Amino acid sequence: MEINILKSGVTVKSLVAALPGMGNVGGIAAAYLIEELKMEPILEILDYMPPYVIHRNSIIGFERFSFKVYWGGGDFAVFTGFYQPQDPHILYELCNDLLDLAVSLGVKRIYTLGAAHTGISSPEPRVFYAVTDARLSEEIESYGAQQMRGEGYITGFNGLLLGLAARRNIEGVCFLGEIDRPDVAQPRASREVLKRLSAALGIAHLDYTRLDEQVRKVEAYISSLKRFEELRQQRVGTDVPPGVM
Repeated sequence: MEINILKSGVTVKSLVAALPGMGNVGGIAAAYLIEELKMEPILEILDYMPPYVIHRNSIIGFERFSFKVYWGGGDFAVFTGFYQPQDPHILYELCNDLLDLAVSLGVKRIYTLGAAHTGISSPEPRVFYAVTDARLSEEIESYGAQQMRGEGYITGFNGLLLGLAARRNIEGVCFLGEIDRPDVAQPRASREVLKRLSAALGIAHLDYTRLDEQVRKVEAYISSLKRFEELRQQRVGTDVPPGVM
């Protein structure tokens, strides 16, 4: 992938990396952090998308998708983008390119953000964690994250990036917010993830007012969706002839 340096001379200790996934937990959290801290892009990785151009009144326009690293003057940076590549080859390339950049920035630890689909709805979703070294567990648990029991997978960007980072001796931490519905945006889980991340990064105060408003809007939508589903089930249960609504 093509890399553009937008601001040189930046060094940071930590990199937060999140792309949209289940419930868009990581995407929402990363975007909110960037906006609240007024972070500016310092690096971009140009993607192989889109494979088309747009024409308006016979005039062709083209804008290549990109992933960006943002910095706000502190000792951490944030990487995010509009989507997560599904092609394994492109995903590996993106992760390795990002790790090359992380090394050049002096990064010692990477945090990824995502979702844990438990199917449980809670006013205070739990935040689970996974780490590349067991020695990190006590520290991460002190921020209020819980250990994931048993064995499983962390799919896509959130897991792969940390697996590859460990091979370069870069510490990795994944925060996973608990969600019940992966098909609906979950800002409440994003908020809980951000609380743990803020503690880990030493952010003294992060205003969650705008995120709380997102939570209210999404929960109102989910409530209306549940009512629709209940009404639909009731109608299905009546003596309506097949094919008739």
